[in-house]
Amino acid sequence: MKDVRAQFGKTAAAYVSSATHASGEDLERLIAVAAPRAGERALDVGCGVGHTLRRIAPLVAFAVGADATLEMMQAGRDSVVTAPNAAFAQTDASALPFADASFDLATCRLAAHHFTDVAAAFRDVRRVLRPGGRFVVVDNYAPDDPALDTFINELETLRDASHVRNHTIAGWRALLEGAGLRASVESDLMTTKITTEGWLERSQTPADRADEVRRRLRDAPAAARDAFHITDATFAVPKVVILARRSA
Repeated sequence: MKDVRAQFGKTAAAYVSSATHASGEDLERLIAVAAPRAGERALDVGCGVGHTLRRIAPLVAFAVGADATLEMMQAGRDSVVTAPNAAFAQTDASALPFADASFDLATCRLAAHHFTDVAAAFRDVRRVLRPGGRFVVVDNYAPDDPALDTFINELETLRDASHVRNHTIAGWRALLEGAGLRASVESDLMTTKITTEGWLERSQTPADRADEVRRRLRDAPAAARDAFHITDATFAVPKVVILARRSA
């Protein structure tokens, strides 16, 4: 949690304008799968500056964005989320300050790979969902090949010390089902296309670690170059959209 707050506290402004977070096919798919409805209460876990909250709030009765980093939520309130029925709450994702069965819908987009205890976070999301409630997770995933899994997770950690893990698709599903939710994969074909220098700049990666990231991309084995579409300036990480439900 200390690493997360330190990292995102200093980089909050960059996430307001980050195209990867502000828009994208995965955000549109999240909204479609979540199917927010008037009269519902919604929770966005790991909301950051609130790009998902901005889209969901006008479609429901009330929406809350929960995040560990105060600076991220302040940046969101200043320039991203304007809906009068939206609120922010600073909290650890694994200890949500809400009553049982408080929400009809929960979402988590491109955040769970930073959670120190993602299993506990998913259990707490289940707790605050009403019976029959929906939870949509969008996140990067690692290939099933152990060498490729290691390659991308080590690269992510070098770039940003708050990174914990991109799980495999089976890993993400197991975490959700272990939390007592019924999970189904809605899409696993999208990617996050990353411009290497912009990615390093947004996270303010220290120079020595940034140089190591560049070296690993430059010297990547053929299997990694193919799997992550590595070029001289860009690469791509696959994304999954999972719909999980609390049993009625």
